[in-house]
Amino acid sequence: MAWPDSSEGLSIIIPTYNERENIEQLLAELASVAPRLNGPAEVVLVDDRSPDGTAELAGELGRGMGLNVRVVTRNGPRSLGGAIAHGLDVCRRDLVCVMDADLSHPPRLIPSLIESLDGADGVVASRYVPGADIQSWPVRRHLISFVATLIARKVLRAECRDPLSGFFVFRRSLLESVRIQGDGNKPLLEVLVKARPVVNEIPYLFRNRKNGESKLNARNIVEFLGLVRRLWSYSRSDGSTRVCPNGSWGQDQPPP
Repeated sequence: MAWPDSSEGLSIIIPTYNERENIEQLLAELASVAPRLNGPAEVVLVDDRSPDGTAELAGELGRGMGLNVRVVTRNGPRSLGGAIAHGLDVCRRDLVCVMDADLSHPPRLIPSLIESLDGADGVVASRYVPGADIQSWPVRRHLISFVATLIARKVLRAECRDPLSGFFVFRRSLLESVRIQGDGNKPLLEVLVKARPVVNEIPYLFRNRKNGESKLNARNIVEFLGLVRRLWSYSRSDGSTRVCPNGSWGQDQPPP
């Protein structure tokens, strides 16, 4: 594969909370993919003070596997979206990949995500394009996802078939132009609505988690609706990217 630029590298941001049962397999799969990246890569694991020892185990395993793993322990309220936003603050490479730790996102797809940039701002691993599939979801989960996706696409005018995907690659320069707050646990939706980027999508098989508990609950749904309300004004703007004057995350303002 060819990187978009020979000087670029990849930061893989992984939010974690009580993922000890999954972290060894995840890092092993990332280690097997690393030789195909043809560029420097770092794994930024942002842990919300997991009581099961996820952070400690990840650091130990990363060293043993020869991976460049940085474990960042986050303080404050536990939040998947907040952990991702913090990872964006501390990542160092020119391309940024965001993925979950629950084994629902296959690391072997990362090289294809990068190859598919092809001049776009980012690439989304999509569950809703031809060739994609979702494994082992109950009917209730399908229904919730369908309604939430419909809201994102129709109400917020998100130009993406899967605007709520948690698995994507973006150019860091694009992400630095918008403020990613992480509330609602849908950082991709924030990027799509605030920056109106050009994105490509590739299909993949979404695997439902095998170990641990799902993070989806009633609170997540309420927080998502709050995010939709906050993004409403952005969705009615002219769609231009708001560049931060000082290059930091989080200086954009909603349109009047």
